[in-house]
Amino acid sequence: MKKFSFIFTAILFLILPALVAPSCDSNRGNIIPYVKVDLYLLLYADLADMGIGSAKVISNAGHQGIVLYREADLEFYAYDRTCTRFPDHDVAVVEDTSFFGVFECPQCGSTFLLMNGAEPNSGPARYPLVEYFTSIQGDVLHVYN
Repeated sequence: MKKFSFIFTAILFLILPALVAPSCDSNRGNIIPYVKVDLYLLLYADLADMGIGSAKVISNAGHQGIVLYREADLEFYAYDRTCTRFPDHDVAVVEDTSFFGVFECPQCGSTFLLMNGAEPNSGPARYPLVEYFTSIQGDVLHVYN
């Protein structure tokens, strides 16, 4: 009985933590360098040209800029433009002129579909673009982390 108890204890303390521990692949917190984002945009001035389903690049925020995606009248998503395949190379994704709502990395060719949470659609990137929080207060869109 002591032998069984020892084996069970060894399995519990040695093997189980290795199976339960999160893998490096799921840690999106270190994909791109942290940059404080606290951006306020006026819905009827700064974003008046954005229709539903459209995207707009904000160059002076985030690590490599931010791309805003308007899913509905008062529903916005904000993503950092840094490609998650090459976060150390400072490569910003650019809008693919052939496909609406798709951004592409000019270095690795990965494409990210904004209407699908900026998940990689093709290419070697395995993680979606890093998303920032958004909230609307009155006629102001607040983008932050």
